[in-house]
Amino acid sequence: MPDIVEIIKEQHRQVEDLLTRAEKGGDDSAALMREVARMLLPHSEAEESFVYPRIRDLAEEAGEEVKDGAVEHHQVEEMLKNLLRGDSGDPGYDGTVAAIAGELRHHVQEEEEELLPILADRLDAAERAEMGRRFAEATSGSADHATTRRELYEMARDQDIHGRSRMNKQELAEAVGES
Repeated sequence: MPDIVEIIKEQHRQVEDLLTRAEKGGDDSAALMREVARMLLPHSEAEESFVYPRIRDLAEEAGEEVKDGAVEHHQVEEMLKNLLRGDSGDPGYDGTVAAIAGELRHHVQEEEEELLPILADRLDAAERAEMGRRFAEATSGSADHATTRRELYEMARDQDIHGRSRMNKQELAEAVGES
């Protein structure tokens, strides 16, 4: 199992690829941004629940950077939710995609230069591997963490999908692009 630093960096590369493709515009831009949100929300949640606290435990001096990282997560999540409520043809859509991409690139650079080296330098291989296993499990879209109807409903609400309260789990999954 790859260690936590490798897994986080690999997920960063996957999101970067999606953002680059979305910035080019086109009909699939909205779908690409939905995929960014699908990947990013569990990634941020896992970092905040056990990665960032472990970094803070290992390096008290990183406390402010950890706090900033969490704030940046929430800012990007809010921008993504607002973007997903609209349509790729809406005025300002491309600018919002660019703003999200810029924020994420800044966040990733800081995280990879200032926070992840703490894990790489101060944890042994076994603990990095165990954290990597936990992180992969927390962020996977596989059967290990099947999306619940409630989670799908919340995504549909964030995307302002009409009739969501009458939809079953499969209908919600199709409506939000999770099927």
